[in-house]
Amino acid sequence: MPKHKGTEKLRLWATRRLAELREESERERQRRSGGSRPGMFVEKAGAGQVVLLGPPNSGKSSIVARLTNAKVTVSPIPYTTQLPVPGMMTYLDVKLQLVDTPPLLNPDGSVNSRVVALARNADVIAVVIGLDSPEPTKDLTASLEAIEDRGIAYSLEKGFVKVERRTQGGLTFIYRGTPKFTEEEARRLLNSYRVYNAVVEVYGPATLDNLEEAIFSFKVYKPTFVIFNKADLPASESRAREAARLLPRDVPWILASAETGVGLSSVGPVAYRLLNVKRIYTKKPGQPPSPEPLIVKADATVREIAEKISPSLATSMRYARIWGKGAKYEGQRVGPDYVPQDGDVIEIR
Repeated sequence: MPKHKGTEKLRLWATRRLAELREESERERQRRSGGSRPGMFVEKAGAGQVVLLGPPNSGKSSIVARLTNAKVTVSPIPYTTQLPVPGMMTYLDVKLQLVDTPPLLNPDGSVNSRVVALARNADVIAVVIGLDSPEPTKDLTASLEAIEDRGIAYSLEKGFVKVERRTQGGLTFIYRGTPKFTEEEARRLLNSYRVYNAVVEVYGPATLDNLEEAIFSFKVYKPTFVIFNKADLPASESRAREAARLLPRDVPWILASAETGVGLSSVGPVAYRLLNVKRIYTKKPGQPPSPEPLIVKADATVREIAEKISPSLATSMRYARIWGKGAKYEGQRVGPDYVPQDGDVIEIR
């Protein structure tokens, strides 16, 4: 491995990740032999999966119980939740999956690697901090550091790099921020790892450490927001605002109470925005739009929408007509590269 100032950190992360993978492999082996506890994996459902994580007794179970039909156990006793519990909530006419999890930190202070694995698989992370804690700022710091140290970037503004390898074309850099390295330095580092063909997306004030992590695909970005729970308590807003000073601008926060329900109506809109998707209602000529939306990426074109419906439709389509916010007039005729807006109705011909 080439020597670089971030190499030691990378080795530490790799060693830790290998230990976690061995643990997961052992659990799988025991499961197959019939001797293990129920698994921690939660299959995704709906438009996106939002995993709630945080300290014990922060109110994760209560929030999931309030917003979904999940059968969770709400208890004042710490570490009551031992396994993840999924539930479905509705925002607009979209189903979002919320997942209650065991505490992120174990009683001995170590990080629960199984919860981290759930977070790595999620589409969005919601960090839940209870405002009845003696030190909510410390709880927030510990939670964010726990996931970041284990390969989950929760903010692009802090610096993040994505490397997508390809077979030819050389190195292409796309900048979505101002990195703390030159392109020549980046090329040297990539070439030292024999990466000669790739698209490199650079976010925020990324460093060479971020680039090195991306080369090995160790670090993944997960859009994250924070729920400061127990807003019904005295001085809750001031305590939440004090802790929220730690957050980068691209990590929104919500002040809510699972006890009274106040503020929880913001969970759906924030989660949906971070998913970076849109609803598209399809229709056939002469028929009304489908009541169930098709969920696609926010920047999806008409051609990509057709591809999701049917590859043959994408090949044979000539044009489409759209209705809604993305149309200059109702039934506007558009080409395959047109990008409809959230909630538009589309008729592909």
